[in-house]
Amino acid sequence: MTDASQQDPASAPAPGLAHGPVALEPVTVAKPWGSETWYSGIERRGESRVCLGAKRVPLSAFLARHGRTRSPILLKRLVPSAGHLYLEVHRTKHEVYVVDRVDPAAWPDGCGELLCGVNPAARAELGDEGLRRAILHAAQAAERGEARATALDALMRRHRLAVGDCIEVKPCVPHSLRRGVEVIEFQTPVYERLILAASQPVQTQNHWDSAAAAEAMHLTPQPPPCPASAESHQALATTPTFNVTRHLLAKGAALRLPAWCVGWIVHGGLRAPETTFASRSAFLTPHATTIVAAQNTEVLVAEEVGTP
Repeated sequence: MTDASQQDPASAPAPGLAHGPVALEPVTVAKPWGSETWYSGIERRGESRVCLGAKRVPLSAFLARHGRTRSPILLKRLVPSAGHLYLEVHRTKHEVYVVDRVDPAAWPDGCGELLCGVNPAARAELGDEGLRRAILHAAQAAERGEARATALDALMRRHRLAVGDCIEVKPCVPHSLRRGVEVIEFQTPVYERLILAASQPVQTQNHWDSAAAAEAMHLTPQPPPCPASAESHQALATTPTFNVTRHLLAKGAALRLPAWCVGWIVHGGLRAPETTFASRSAFLTPHATTIVAAQNTEVLVAEEVGTP
């Protein structure tokens, strides 16, 4: 038997530690509008896990063993199969959506919709304060049951989205993903929101936040969606704390990634020194690493910026 004290530390990592990137095992949470799958989530309602060989380790424990005190960028998949997401405002959170699938039954032409920002024509007609009042009155009427929440749709800006398109949702911008538009989402790892209106039952609270949301929301025009391109490396979004990039890798191509990236393999597959990653799976890089495309591969990567 070999004495553990004589083992090379580089070849015998401590239990729960990893040298290379690791696969993320998701947790799925049912929602009134469909489902939400967290690949790097740590919440009271559920926690993602890290795959270490045959073992599954809670993400929070894995981070602690690697000396990390912050949650990584949150990677999720949203599937609004039964209805629209709530019309929400976030005070601090940045969200980046990349369209993964558009349900042809809901959107026969292949382009779905996202409400994001206010309708510029309504703003020009009503003025800023008039628009805030109109939005608030419509939301309050809907919460009282006197009108449908969809009455607010005309006051919001509609963005058409096809598979591969990307859009950034900035803080304080009202937004609602429409039924049948499935997205991969990268976001600031915080839970905070103000519900302006909801066309589905709200599970996590017994009231809407219409007044606070209407007061906090920004009215300035938002950038349009970023369409998918054939470039090998396409910058999709830049936020104060993370960037999102799409990489199209030919078989055998290598990609160098810094520590604490989270990634989603749209199609294809990746190889790393200690593991492989299949199509439609997520990974985390606790250290800087190089991954290699096992076949022609599309991968979305979110990289931290502006953090120690």
